[in-house]
Amino acid sequence: MVTEILTGIAIIVSVIALCVSYHSATKGNELSSTANDLTKSALDMQKMANDMQMAQVEMQIRQLISDARSRFQDKASQLSKEEDNAIMKSIVDSAKEDYLNAYDEACAKYNDGKVDKVRFKKLYHEEIRQLVTDNINIEKYREPGTKYHATLKVFHQWNNLEENS
Repeated sequence: MVTEILTGIAIIVSVIALCVSYHSATKGNELSSTANDLTKSALDMQKMANDMQMAQVEMQIRQLISDARSRFQDKASQLSKEEDNAIMKSIVDSAKEDYLNAYDEACAKYNDGKVDKVRFKKLYHEEIRQLVTDNINIEKYREPGTKYHATLKVFHQWNNLEENS
């Protein structure tokens, strides 16, 4: 009789332990699912923040290039009216350096992965090709003396047919 009571108690304790284990496992799965959802939300928010940061960098690049181009064109226009003015020639050269530096800075951001590479190539492929191959700029981009390494790296990446095939 005592063994039957002890066996009955052992069965009851086992059933209770099984119920507690099941409840704990169910609760653990729910918490795990909630944690996974929160992690996914955090990753989505991080991606959105990264995309916004890239967009901001891209806008800054566009503004930098636009401002440098505008200044260069303005100074070049002034020089055409005062061709004998050595100071004006120096100012135009400085504006041109700023213009080329703007593209080099943009290409450095591209090389560092700080911009959307597909969009950047669509926006700047032709501009950079023209800039580097223009006879007026040929000396600025001649290696090894060039200081526009980022621009040349991007140009060669986009225009080297052997690597792109």
